Amino acid sequence: MTEEIAATPSWVEQRLDEIFAPFPATTHPARDAYLTCLARQKVPAVPSDMLGAEFEACRPALRRGLAGLGLDHVTLAALDQKLEALEAEFAENS
Repeated sequence: MTEEIAATPSWVEQRLDEIFAPFPATTHPARDAYLTCLARQKVPAVPSDMLGAEFEACRPALRRGLAGLGLDHVTLAALDQKLEALEAEFAENS
């Protein structure tokens, strides 16, 4: 018997690498937790009509973690827009 492990397509992780490139390494644990959350929320090979809404639970924890690291509201709002677009694309293409 094999166990299925929650995972995202490699392009999602690559996109997150690009999105988080300007941020310091101290943000990596929050980024990794967010990626894990995305993987757990999306059922593989099942189309979604929610346009990324199934991932909304992932962003609040990420925002709290990043705010705790001192990122300002403007930076967090810009990041949130990028992540929302990524989530919608992930939902559409997986």
